[in-house]
Amino acid sequence: MTTNKLDSQEVLRVINDAGADAPHTADESREALADAGIDADELARAIRDDVRLYLRAREHDRAPWEAIRSLAFALTAVSVAVFVVWFSITYRAEIAARHEATRASLIGPLLPGLSSDDASRRSVALAVAQEVDPAFAAATAERLRQWEAVSLAQARANRNSVYQPRILAGVLKLEFSRDPDDRKVAIWSDLLPVLVEARRNRDDFVDVAIEYQRVLPLLRVRNPDVFLDSYWGELWILNILLESKIVPVVEAARQQAPEPAVVERIYQMHAPSLPDRDRKAFEEAVTVYTNTVKALR
Repeated sequence: MTTNKLDSQEVLRVINDAGADAPHTADESREALADAGIDADELARAIRDDVRLYLRAREHDRAPWEAIRSLAFALTAVSVAVFVVWFSITYRAEIAARHEATRASLIGPLLPGLSSDDASRRSVALAVAQEVDPAFAAATAERLRQWEAVSLAQARANRNSVYQPRILAGVLKLEFSRDPDDRKVAIWSDLLPVLVEARRNRDDFVDVAIEYQRVLPLLRVRNPDVFLDSYWGELWILNILLESKIVPVVEAARQQAPEPAVVERIYQMHAPSLPDRDRKAFEEAVTVYTNTVKALR
């Protein structure tokens, strides 16, 4: 059996050499012959036997008709095999080229839609591509997903760059300064204005609110060491984050949120000593905060 295999490989090598204008491997030749109903091992055995019959006759200086006919059959078999292999592989290549051309003609018009900045247009083009070429559509969908993720990250970085310096300045004052005036500046000039401004655009607000998870532990709404008029500014920050509807932000805010009764008690303690304007601002913040906490329950 091993000898037959080696012989068939040699015959296939000869076939490949004969069809050198269209190079192909022995495995491709074997497959092409199999598709045509020709067993490569049987073909090799038949050619080998015919050639050996002719060679034995030549060794005895005679070439009877049967030996010559066997050689002719062997040469014919090789020629037929060469033609079968050449035609099969050439035909496959032509079909593949036609298929690729057809695919290109169908995919080509979709490319502007797939590269569009309009998400709905990309979605429609991708749905059509799915019908034309599922493998191409799947690969394209993955590339678009990666591109959208990168674009989103870049857009978020650009949006945050507007607010980030002010957020950082506020956080540093709350975290490291013991000067009450710095705390007031951090709340009234840095952190609360940024949060209010960001609310004008939902995307901006989401990014900023996520950043404010760093701010929450620095607020002193539950138990201020020293009462400052920045207290109700801190209360407004907490209230805005509780109302944000951003799950991780809301959860983090709830962990820092005192019971409304605690805030009401602080109000009762300090409101009488405040100017009328500040007292009203404090009262409004307490009322909104109480309603927000009750709504979350």
